[in-house]
Amino acid sequence: MQFSRTHFTGSIGRALSILLLLWLSPLLLQAQSPPAEPLSKDIVNWNRLPDLPNPAGVAGAFAGRAGDALIVAGGANFPGAPPWENGSKVFHDQIYILQKDTSGYRWLSDPELKLPHPLAYGATIRDGESLLLIGGADGTEVKRNVYRLKWNPGEESIEIRELPPLPRPLAFMGATRLNDRVYVAGGQHSLASPGASKSFWQLDLSQQGEDLNWESLPAWPGAARVLPVAAGQHKGDTPYFFLFSGRNVNPDGSMEVLSDTYRFNIKSSEWESLEPIAHNLHGNGRSVMGGTAIATGDAHILIFGGDPGDALVERLQISARIDSLNNRMATVSRPSQKGAIQQQVDQLNRQLLSNLQQEQPFSRDILSYHTITDTYDKIGELPTPAPVTTRAVQWDEDILIASGEIRPGVRSANIWRGQIEARTLTFGWVNYAALGLYGLILVGMGIYFSRRENATDDYFLAGNRIPWWAAGISIYATQLSAITFISTPVLSFADNWIVFIAYFTIFLMAPVVIYFYLPFFRRLNVTSAYEYLEKRFHLGVRLFGSISFILFQLGRMSVVVFLPALTLTAILDMNIYAAIVLMGLLAIVYTTLGGIEAVIWSDVLQVVILISGILYSLYFITDYVGGLDVVYTTAVANEKLQFLELDFSFTALATWSIFLGSFALQFGPYTTDQAVIQRYLTTEDEKSAADSIWTNGIISIPTGFLFFALGTCFYVFYKLNPEFLSVGMQNDQVFPLFIGQQLPVGFAGLLIAGIFSASMSSLDSSMHSIATVATVDFYQRFVPASRESTRLRLARWVTVAVGALGTLIACLLASFPIQSLYFFFQEIIGLLSSALAGIFILGIFTQRTHGTGALTGAAISLIALYFVKFHTPIHFYIYPLIGIPVCVITGYLVSLFLPDHGKKLENLTYRTLVAKSP
Repeated sequence: MQFSRTHFTGSIGRALSILLLLWLSPLLLQAQSPPAEPLSKDIVNWNRLPDLPNPAGVAGAFAGRAGDALIVAGGANFPGAPPWENGSKVFHDQIYILQKDTSGYRWLSDPELKLPHPLAYGATIRDGESLLLIGGADGTEVKRNVYRLKWNPGEESIEIRELPPLPRPLAFMGATRLNDRVYVAGGQHSLASPGASKSFWQLDLSQQGEDLNWESLPAWPGAARVLPVAAGQHKGDTPYFFLFSGRNVNPDGSMEVLSDTYRFNIKSSEWESLEPIAHNLHGNGRSVMGGTAIATGDAHILIFGGDPGDALVERLQISARIDSLNNRMATVSRPSQKGAIQQQVDQLNRQLLSNLQQEQPFSRDILSYHTITDTYDKIGELPTPAPVTTRAVQWDEDILIASGEIRPGVRSANIWRGQIEARTLTFGWVNYAALGLYGLILVGMGIYFSRRENATDDYFLAGNRIPWWAAGISIYATQLSAITFISTPVLSFADNWIVFIAYFTIFLMAPVVIYFYLPFFRRLNVTSAYEYLEKRFHLGVRLFGSISFILFQLGRMSVVVFLPALTLTAILDMNIYAAIVLMGLLAIVYTTLGGIEAVIWSDVLQVVILISGILYSLYFITDYVGGLDVVYTTAVANEKLQFLELDFSFTALATWSIFLGSFALQFGPYTTDQAVIQRYLTTEDEKSAADSIWTNGIISIPTGFLFFALGTCFYVFYKLNPEFLSVGMQNDQVFPLFIGQQLPVGFAGLLIAGIFSASMSSLDSSMHSIATVATVDFYQRFVPASRESTRLRLARWVTVAVGALGTLIACLLASFPIQSLYFFFQEIIGLLSSALAGIFILGIFTQRTHGTGALTGAAISLIALYFVKFHTPIHFYIYPLIGIPVCVITGYLVSLFLPDHGKKLENLTYRTLVAKSP
């Protein structure tokens, strides 16, 4: 059967229209999802480990993980009698080691394992296989000492050495570590004069010798405090120090229970006041003094227990009345008056004793604080009785809480292990059916288009049958990977709209490509973009371009499959290997069968699904929270709509660097990337190709707006409903979390299918373009007499092999913790794009540059970017503004000093381009 182009495109258009209606049907029917069950309730499960060998327990001990051991050192207790029976507090120097082996946990209690002196109520920081013990008190005075304690498991010995001491003695402070720096805040300097401190110091552990010293930092704007809770968390590449609660102890002994919270920006050295603790839970602030905290995920801090201060305030009021009565009694002389006052004092002392003996004065709440939305949620409770003046210790996936004070004057020897239950959303058979239906559609498209792929021209260029609008959407989809789709809303969710300006540079790139690059790719009748490089320079430059492209795509294709699969399976009840293999197999099947035609039309389908998903998500959120006015006012109140950052920094996000850097960055994909350029060549003529480029540029701005609007809506939704956040989640999981948790059944499956499709779109583009380059730039170039059928078979086999390789690498990434190393490799390979963009600029816009100069410029560009990347703090947006000019300037200068005029340049440079005949 023969199909006309009109019949074909009309059928495709009608099919996409029907699919669009199906995808948007929940919106058209105003379907509402039933209220989702919050993910973050009672998710910490506790079990008891062997008790501390000291049966009385200790408070204020130094506790932390060193290697495969939990170390509990020092601490204080009342071993003889409780304080209300005039018992004395004793400070200890004993070190206990809890080890884990195949038989379970066991304590090593060796009397020889001791601190240099009794010590408690300091701070513990993990430093690799060692612990830093900072400050503290010995019962007589507060100390300045800082010790590095190292556990040697083979010898079962402790090695202790001193580090530079604190600027002043300090105890009862908060402390945490961010990157290589230790921060301590608050506390008190003396036991005799218990006034609270506003000390805030840092120690840079990356320094050595005399350079390793404590440095004072600006104090927070609020009151001084003891027993605060401290934690560190990152926002992008900016580290933040968080300070929660505590109590203010004035020099006269009066106290104020605090519930305020502050955040310190490490980069700018600025403090910011945040909402009071748990304001959204109880309508006002609450105290967590004496509690402990750990950071988890990208934006969560878990706060364990603490003293709410109610009993403390009452005890302080009783003590103040006792002091007042005693002072009054000293001024009266009549025995009857003294007796009456003494009776009141005795009654108040009995009341104070009763308060001290109460069973549960400390909070059992485990609070989850989300640093982006500045909200709290109660996610569970500590075991009974809940301890304070202890420390939560992260041990792999477990949280250990050792000993501590369970009520005033009473300690516990209990050791608790908490495990955060990984909650995933049930995807359900309806959603799986929608996902399966989508897979069948893709395979059907591959089979359908396979009937038309009878030659390499059909397989690589679709016989120039692609309509301009479909090619334009496919160009957009090629750059819109699932990583982009998932991560772009996170930019405005976690920050603001500053990066949105980058989308305008795609539109500005359109005329550059149309007027300066497209004529060469179309009129030279090339299949591979790198054919031009041989015509303009020589074979070596062509091979450099081809190999650079293949290496980049091999790395990219595995990441664009692995990362979305990792993100989705962390939220949904799906197996990550099954997700990766499924995406890989589907992409291999329809790409191998249908060639570039199947790739392009699957791209179009992908964009339809994803954009409809964004529209419905926007509708759902605005309706759920109460309208656009709620979204707008909440976003404005929290400074989420900032568009400009008029800063001229080279190391932080700024409007100028985002705009210029993004524009320079577009030269990579739109002028050198075979996966994009190949779309230019699938249309009927040069005008249609130009229309496709304009289409991509035009739709990028409104779709970018939708991405950022969605991120802002996510912020408002989760700020108003923090109970729906998943504790410990990565920021990139916010969109999949919302899809699986809030959207209607069926529609969620289709949208998840769309995200899988975005991964497959990136995968199929890489597979097909690598097959094109391998066939044209290598096999056909070196075996020009090969048969057409042989080249077509080779292209299909290369497609299969490359797809299998990318899928295998993605599975390996899921099997081993090598993501950071792989991203390091990706960054190095990604630096090639600036050099390749520079080569194309030299070829098109200069006549003097020759192959040797171009390759030299590329090499110097790579060296320069390597230095900038690893030896300067320059922001990555500026990289192409350095790499491209270095390549162009160096290549041109080398060509001037080493001239080569033997190459004919007719139709190979912009100045020698012959006008196209009408």
